[in-house]
Amino acid sequence: MIMKKYIAACFSTVLFFSACVKKVDIVDGNYANVTLVNAGPNYVTENITVNAKDSIFFSFTITSDKEMGFVGVQKNPVNQTAFLVRDTMNSSSRHSYTAVKKFAADSINGSYIYRIAAHDTSGVYIGHRDIIITVKADFDYFIARQLKVPDTTAKVNTCYMAAKTGTVYSYTTGAGKSADIDFGIYYDTTGTASVSTTDDLRFCVYALNAAQPQLSYYDISTWTKNATILKKGTSPAFNTLTSAGALRSAGITNLASGTSTKLTQMVSGNLVYFKTAAGKYGCMQVLLTSGTSPSKESYMNVEVKIER
Repeated sequence: MIMKKYIAACFSTVLFFSACVKKVDIVDGNYANVTLVNAGPNYVTENITVNAKDSIFFSFTITSDKEMGFVGVQKNPVNQTAFLVRDTMNSSSRHSYTAVKKFAADSINGSYIYRIAAHDTSGVYIGHRDIIITVKADFDYFIARQLKVPDTTAKVNTCYMAAKTGTVYSYTTGAGKSADIDFGIYYDTTGTASVSTTDDLRFCVYALNAAQPQLSYYDISTWTKNATILKKGTSPAFNTLTSAGALRSAGITNLASGTSTKLTQMVSGNLVYFKTAAGKYGCMQVLLTSGTSPSKESYMNVEVKIER
């Protein structure tokens, strides 16, 4: 009997406090509905992939049961206050708002979130819709390419490179692809080795139109000899070259004077800015050099970026 009274008392207490609980709206609830319309070329209605700096247009209507104070478009949102554009609602648009917003895609490749978001008159978030715009790279990036010192017997060392494709060729495989080759390497037996660094300083990069008497054992008299323009540079840094525009700008600046068809004393960390015979700008970074002789085991590891 006592137990029944206790249970009844507890139940009555729960009912009492339940009746006193105030119902509140869900924090950050998505009360808004965003509809995108395809109004013509460049209008975005779903996640898409575009080229750098392409036009991207949003024609949208956003509706909400709650009164909207302002509507805006954010890019890669990190908070509720930063907007590319923001429109304040008037009395006629508090529950439904239609607009067209036009932007240019980023110049750097990658994925970007564009958020169409609504806030109430107090600035509290109401709801949103996200669209992901992926910007395609407008340049090619080739990593971990090994260029070996020319070998005199089997002639199979990969001592040539086509910057456009990142392909490395030997004398044997390059014979039928010489029109694609932009530069080669060799070991300068007439140069002086370094005594102050671990690098040998006798590795050379050259365009095929440069005369190289040291490579007389490679007969390239019938090859296409592309006149690639070369120059060592120090800036901008290789990791900052993140678009075709950046490569072209850096190439034009660095190659404005002091260019050559042969660069000597190549060491790890060197940057080689170049312009191919086809007019494409690029940059090669020397990752390391290995070897202190013209032995076929000596090589350079490089990475290359080139505009498309």
